[in-house]
Amino acid sequence: MFSLAEKLESSVEIEGEEYELDLSFDNILLVFKVINDKEINDLSRLLICLNLLFVKEKDEELPFHDDLMKQVDIYKNIMEKVITRGERQKPKLDLAGNPIEQTQYYNLEQDAEYIFASFLYDYNINLFHEQGKMHWYEFNALLVSLSDDSMFKRVVNIRQQKVTKDMTAEQKEILREQQAMFALEHSQNDVDFESMDLAEKREYVLKQLEKEGGVMSG
Repeated sequence: MFSLAEKLESSVEIEGEEYELDLSFDNILLVFKVINDKEINDLSRLLICLNLLFVKEKDEELPFHDDLMKQVDIYKNIMEKVITRGERQKPKLDLAGNPIEQTQYYNLEQDAEYIFASFLYDYNINLFHEQGKMHWYEFNALLVSLSDDSMFKRVVNIRQQKVTKDMTAEQKEILREQQAMFALEHSQNDVDFESMDLAEKREYVLKQLEKEGGVMSG
């Protein structure tokens, strides 16, 4: 929860030890980019993201570097409780109690130009000047509060619009052309799915350890 009464989160506690995290918005966007890169295998993706998230001295080892399963749990915990703050754990349900598939109308990477232009337009903030400084939570609060006049919100509104029967043929054609122009290549759901399903990847990690000759006890 975003609170003005508390300091922005910048660390994580693991078994009684406090570890500093790099939660600058550009670093988290880089984490999402790695998560969404299908050419990176799951094991490499995990280690790359952990190295990005933890603030370390040069050549310093990651927490529990000798326990891969523990690192999976640490990463899952950071993604769920720090970066997304549990937002993806509460899906909307229909009357039968089944999760409702929610369409995402923006992608932080694909819409980067629109986001940059909109922050400059609404807040006079140059996001390149804020790299390494603006917290991920600050970025999100400003993003969702962009005005309807901003390019980002205009694009999102176009993607959300539905063709209705009271539209003229010309209006329908214009909307279809605009939606084709601003169509997303991949849904942000892909990123969220990859980042939030690490618990389900335990079997994969175990298989990787077996291939590499690792031995798991218990």
